[in-house]
Amino acid sequence: MPLASRIATTAETYLLAAVGGCIDAIGVITLGGLFVSHMSGNTAALGAAFGQGHWSAGWPHLFAVPVFLLGLFLGYLWVGQSIRRCAGIFLTEAVLLAIFGVTLKLTGGLPTNSPGYFLLAMAPLLAMGLQNATLRQIGRSTFPSTYVTGVLDRLAQATAQFWNTRGTPEAPAKRREALSALGIWLSYVAGALAGSAGLLVLGTAVITAPVLILVLLAAKFLREDRD
Repeated sequence: MPLASRIATTAETYLLAAVGGCIDAIGVITLGGLFVSHMSGNTAALGAAFGQGHWSAGWPHLFAVPVFLLGLFLGYLWVGQSIRRCAGIFLTEAVLLAIFGVTLKLTGGLPTNSPGYFLLAMAPLLAMGLQNATLRQIGRSTFPSTYVTGVLDRLAQATAQFWNTRGTPEAPAKRREALSALGIWLSYVAGALAGSAGLLVLGTAVITAPVLILVLLAAKFLREDRD
């Protein structure tokens, strides 16, 4: 079925935002404060650490940015505008997160700045980068799934535009955009809460939930591609 004829849905964006929040929270807890999907936080953290001369504290945050960028680049290079390729990215992301979870389980975490630590961190960083190159590229969403600051910017912008256009035909669309942005932010928060609390209750097995979401989304897209 041609891409243009498919009906877009925002449910997938909410699910991916929850995955992003979940993995980001788990990364912060298990990787010594490292953000795996929030590069604004890593950029500020590396600047703060290096500015105070705390070099060892800053290296992981500096490392995260190019690895995440590599994931974005590979995702955009791979997906094009193909639903099938998007499904392939979801499956690849699921494998990377599964590797992350299993390695955490087996090692109990690794010392910060050790070679093993950087290898471990690469899996969720690449996964989150890949994820951000999916729905927007194929026209399923205009929102990023892990750029929280960007989502909040859209929320404020759409709300202001709704206020300025209230009573006009444009107002309902702006209201829907604002509500979508709010829903995506809430999904991210819910995912972060679930990831953090899940670590306490289930340990690293909590990563099974985002992996299953990604596999189910991949199956959904592959089924649509055959229709």
